[in-house]
Amino acid sequence: MENKPITINVTVDDVIFRKFAVFDSLFRKRIWVLPLIFASIMSAFALACFAMRGNADQAAMIGSVLLVIGLGLPAAHILAFFRSVKTQIKAMGLERPRPVYSLSLSGEPDGARVTNIDKPAQYEWDGLFGAYRVSGCTYLYVEANKAFLLPDAQVEEGAEALWSLLSDMLPAEKLHDCRKTKDKQ
Repeated sequence: MENKPITINVTVDDVIFRKFAVFDSLFRKRIWVLPLIFASIMSAFALACFAMRGNADQAAMIGSVLLVIGLGLPAAHILAFFRSVKTQIKAMGLERPRPVYSLSLSGEPDGARVTNIDKPAQYEWDGLFGAYRVSGCTYLYVEANKAFLLPDAQVEEGAEALWSLLSDMLPAEKLHDCRKTKDKQ
């Protein structure tokens, strides 16, 4: 299928960036797994202590301490994540929407071109990490830890045309449609 080149002038605000940060960290990188494992282990030890409270002195107190630590540290970890996102938003000046970059995509082998950033860059399709489509936005990862946010509302040609171009240029294993079934229709 022949796709026309697509140019997206991306404006990012705090809402767009926060949604991306949550997706990238909590869903793609799954940073919640280790805190959940820690909380589960500490809670299991706490339950064992509570079960022994009739047989061992201060078992209930030790169980309570383990439970507070087991739930408190993961909660603090997640709160620190959201605090760091808020700090990043302030540092990048995204409290108000601002133009960030312009991304031009074409069917050429070196078809991903970015301007309006510190260093304009060009990327070959073969070297891209992947594309993730979520409700309202597409995240084009040029590297495992570097993505360009492409909000659907800012794609003049339409989000379907963008996804069609990405589908034609990237192998299927690099395409991830993360929208809910209702959104895909």
